[in-house]
Amino acid sequence: MPRTTIDYGIDLGTTNSAIALLIGTEVEVIRNNEGWEYTPSAVFIDKNDRLYVGRRAREHLEIDQENATSEFKLQMGTDAEVEFARSGRQMKPEELSAEVLKSLKGDVLQRRSEEVRAAAITVPAAFDLPQCEATNRAAEMAGFVLSPLLQEPVAAGLAHGFQTESERVFWLVYDLGGGTFDAAAIQVRDGVIQVVNHGGDNHLGGKLIDWEIVDQLLVPAVTSEYSLDDFRRGNPTWATAFAKLKIAAEEAKIRLSRDASTEIIIDFLCLDGKNEPVRFEHEVSRAEVEQIAHPFIVRSINIAKKVLTEKRLGAADIEKVLLVGGPSLMTYLRDQLADPNEGLGIPLDFTMDPLTVVARGAAIFAGTQRLVEDIGAVVAEGKYGLELDYKPVGADVEPLVGGKAIAPSDETLVGLTVEFINEAAQPAWRSGKVGLAPNGTFMTSLWAEKGQPSTFRIELCDASGNVLPCKPDTLTYTPGIVITDPPLIHSLGVALASGEMQVFLEKGVPLPARRRSVHRTTVEVVKGQSEAVIRIPVVEGENRSRVDRNQLIGELVISAEQIKRNIPAGSEVEVTIEVDASRLLRTKAYIPVLDDEYEDVIRLEKVAADPEKLRREVDREKARLEEMRTQAEATDDPGAQSALRRIDQERMLHDVETALDAAQDDRDAADKCQKRLLDLKQAGDEVEDSLEWPALVAEANETIEMTRSVVQEHGDSSDKQRAATLERETRSAEESRDPYLLRRKISELDTLRMQIIRQQPGFHVGLLQWLEERKANMRDQPLAEQLFAQGNRAIQNNDVPALQAANQQLIALLRSEDQEEMSNAFGSTIM
Repeated sequence: MPRTTIDYGIDLGTTNSAIALLIGTEVEVIRNNEGWEYTPSAVFIDKNDRLYVGRRAREHLEIDQENATSEFKLQMGTDAEVEFARSGRQMKPEELSAEVLKSLKGDVLQRRSEEVRAAAITVPAAFDLPQCEATNRAAEMAGFVLSPLLQEPVAAGLAHGFQTESERVFWLVYDLGGGTFDAAAIQVRDGVIQVVNHGGDNHLGGKLIDWEIVDQLLVPAVTSEYSLDDFRRGNPTWATAFAKLKIAAEEAKIRLSRDASTEIIIDFLCLDGKNEPVRFEHEVSRAEVEQIAHPFIVRSINIAKKVLTEKRLGAADIEKVLLVGGPSLMTYLRDQLADPNEGLGIPLDFTMDPLTVVARGAAIFAGTQRLVEDIGAVVAEGKYGLELDYKPVGADVEPLVGGKAIAPSDETLVGLTVEFINEAAQPAWRSGKVGLAPNGTFMTSLWAEKGQPSTFRIELCDASGNVLPCKPDTLTYTPGIVITDPPLIHSLGVALASGEMQVFLEKGVPLPARRRSVHRTTVEVVKGQSEAVIRIPVVEGENRSRVDRNQLIGELVISAEQIKRNIPAGSEVEVTIEVDASRLLRTKAYIPVLDDEYEDVIRLEKVAADPEKLRREVDREKARLEEMRTQAEATDDPGAQSALRRIDQERMLHDVETALDAAQDDRDAADKCQKRLLDLKQAGDEVEDSLEWPALVAEANETIEMTRSVVQEHGDSSDKQRAATLERETRSAEESRDPYLLRRKISELDTLRMQIIRQQPGFHVGLLQWLEERKANMRDQPLAEQLFAQGNRAIQNNDVPALQAANQQLIALLRSEDQEEMSNAFGSTIM
């Protein structure tokens, strides 16, 4: 019997991957040809250009690191490539992931003789939109015609709750994987699982603990005994040696979940400075590993606590913690989580294997996703086609089913009836004959038993009671827990040239979701001018007033080559952003002045961080942090002290500096450095907010006065009304002692004031003078001279639009440092 639902679910993991199948109300994890329930997410290419996935590939990481790779999931959605030295083949992370998916499909074919054409695939909830897009591409490359994406915490909740009798309870999913962490508060109520809130980190997982074991314990042990020049992770000379140490650290960590100590033995690590082989032996204790793991566990607990407190939930409100991921097997981690003081103080659920629970939940979700019959092909065969409308799984034991019958050519629908029959029920259950409306539509209720699937035979009969051939001719329904529309994990919006974020879709909005917003360009785009573009950066995050504290996920770009005529500065651009249930992003931009629409012009690919730029940012943030520490000690402000303690407990600065050291030759380390630097900046903002509250209030009062003065002198009636509203909202923010809200209102007052000022010619004259002071540092000096001449002519002719255009093009010629001084808006050219 052909499948009517997807039924197969895949956990595409950083370290291991698994595929499972829903059979009735039970889930079977499909074993690979070696008998394992999971397959290492590793790829190896041999000297004959043959590609291997799984255990064999993982073993080659130790002996042939230049031709084997793993943990590429973390690079999904980036422009990274892995080169296999022997064959010269280059593969992107999604291509490598596609090979893992093909391997899992092959396991099903071997075990069940079934070609898998569709599967639900899980992604970390903390994955950003480019990573989801890349996962979808990987599924297409692997030959899947349908592959809905499911958040891993939701999958875990489904695995635990599919046939649960629990009602009106909250659970907390704690998912610590190989490279990512997710915490999700979920509610089970009225037969539905709903994600209430989520938090996560794409650079927090077991592999980071492994690398810290290498850096803090194993490297010092090696260098104390052997003479190895510049023996560090970022040095490509020692790449193979570090790969061996990394695998040894992971295996030792796993053994230490049971044992008090363990011996690491690597017969051949590398050659020393005298070209002699290095044999490495070292004993590692559980206490040493626990000390290393502690900051990572604290960080995960802090994220989990924030997830609860944001929804005003406490430990007493949560029935249990669902553990997911291999690292959650660590005894120390479980003890920390259960601790009522330092941890969560919530009972832990050990009933499911944390390594396969996500694949199991994905299979359950897959059982709720229908495979729709090609009705046109059915009718062409001379059969009646039935377009059914129902949910394959639901909380109701008497679900509604509707549909429409499509007759073959020259056949009629007059007098036809449809009946649903469950012959397995005792006694057999029948819906009774339901008459079709003249257009072929019908609706009726079914009856199903709890705890098992019910399969109904469908009988389509003519007016004489004769059974007519129809397709589909069966329907299966299973009572069970289902999920609501998945939520958007992070707020989604665009960066404005002012340095602010315009939110399109708020965090938590049910998916799919769509919104349109109208903006105006800040630059003139001249047809054919190669450097002129409309650039609309798309960002994820929650910081409205400081857009650079959010994650840049892509750019919506319209180039001068794409337009049919010039676009003046100040032209309208209508931007539409749409996100589907799998968190796949679609965009379009409509420019009224051209009457043209640009579909899917967004580039969803994260470019590698520049190590030198990272180093400058790290130095600035370290100086800022030291200054804040001094101020906090002097003022003894409790809010600042608390934020600084969190920075120290999570070792944020240590993480940033360690990753920075390896960033030059390690793309993953560069990405981690960028992410942890963003965490450090946000934590520093909290310190700053506490220390600067009195000054912030004074700034708000000053901004109110300056805005009031500009509005009175140059504003119109709508400006005055807007200013009065903002003043009331600013006073309210002061009373609530909310630094974020107060900064936002100050920013909105500044924006209003600057919008009015920018309409005055004097502003643009001053900007041109500021740019002339930086003329010597501009790229393309001849072009700069032409633009300054254009700007000065515009002043003489009182041509404000021409002056604006000259200024914007001159800004584009500035060095990156000067552009950073002007704006942290990711190069946005809209307001």
